[in-house]
Amino acid sequence: MRRSLFALALVLLAAAALTGPASAKNGVELSSTPYGTPPGGTWSTTITLISDSGRFPAGARPSMTVTNLGTGQQQVFEAQPSKDPTTETTRSFVVNVTFPEPGRYAYYVSDGVTDRRYEYPVVRIVGTGSAVPASPGGNNGSFPVWAPVLGGLVLLLAAGAAGFYARRRRLRLAH
Repeated sequence: MRRSLFALALVLLAAAALTGPASAKNGVELSSTPYGTPPGGTWSTTITLISDSGRFPAGARPSMTVTNLGTGQQQVFEAQPSKDPTTETTRSFVVNVTFPEPGRYAYYVSDGVTDRRYEYPVVRIVGTGSAVPASPGGNNGSFPVWAPVLGGLVLLLAAGAAGFYARRRRLRLAH
């Protein structure tokens, strides 16, 4: 019985270690993506700064930097405070971004507090008036889906092994 409890505790610790970083909620969220924005059109999105501690400096000024991967031209778009209500843990800002010509663009948000870069997948702005995601060449700062999947598999395997061990031990004691 002690070994079963020890195995269960070990499994729970492993699961907590794998999901801990994913549950921390500090960073930046965008209300939309640029998909569908035509060349020369304006993509208007809301940048939400998130802090689970609720501590925001008064002068937080996030911005979005857009780079045309074909020409290397880089543009910085400053965000303005949003009229959306803020909470203790979030602050909202609006940014209007223009992609001047068709092409592939990389973009990231600087939170204006820590100057950390929050990168998003490369987008391809096409001349027909719609944008499509560019072929993935890496994770581009996206959330690694494999981490919780792997953690879940490890948890299932450990739970199965613990159940098998407990059942085997019970049968041995019954004889």
